[in-house]
Amino acid sequence: MRIFYCLVFCAAFSAKALFASDSAQFTILETLNHDSSYFTQGLELSGDVMFESSGLYGQSRVRKYLTGNDSALVESSLPEQYFAEGLTLLNDELFVLTWKEKTVFVYNTDDLTVKRKMNYEGEGWGLANNGTQLIMSNGSDTITFRDPSTFEIENEIRVSSQQHSVQRINELEYAKGYIWANIWFSSLIIKINPITGNLAGVYDLADLVIEHASDDGRQVLNGIAYDVREDAFWVTGKLWPKRYLMKFR
Repeated sequence: MRIFYCLVFCAAFSAKALFASDSAQFTILETLNHDSSYFTQGLELSGDVMFESSGLYGQSRVRKYLTGNDSALVESSLPEQYFAEGLTLLNDELFVLTWKEKTVFVYNTDDLTVKRKMNYEGEGWGLANNGTQLIMSNGSDTITFRDPSTFEIENEIRVSSQQHSVQRINELEYAKGYIWANIWFSSLIIKINPITGNLAGVYDLADLVIEHASDDGRQVLNGIAYDVREDAFWVTGKLWPKRYLMKFR
């Protein structure tokens, strides 16, 4: 347990020092159950249907379920040689990244069958969209904007705060004109200007991270989905038994 707390504290502390400001505030509106077997990589809400991807080799899968009920309506497993990462829903298609396999799977949203695959260079971490482009992170300070039909890069930004680059950008969500992101192995969610790459907000969820901590250190904060009707965000973590609806201020 001590090792895990050190990892979380050190990551959060260094991030706070980098951003050099107090974290913005948030309010938890609702707490619901979450399948704790899911090593959550991506999370996205469409109406009252949630889409979620789970990682790890030989265990990667994608599911959809109703917001108020954690039981899967449909679930689809990836081949064992793929490690699922972030996902996003655009034009009635579900895009799911893979970590080191340089492949994005495109699913039919009804039954989660694979429609096609596309390739890219480097690693895949988080995925979102702005209505016309896919938005992708790779664990660095760089976010790329891609054509959804070819996955070719159209433009990119570097994320920074006070002239310092922000690394380990992971799961993404695009909402309210901003990119929202988890920082891997930290308790932070950041708000990014999609034009300049500058930070517009920082939210520290340390209390929730500590609540779900375990000896092996795998239960990190990850997963952000915007709820349009509530004007709030669903947030969870890898192997967490709970998910939270939050209002960020």
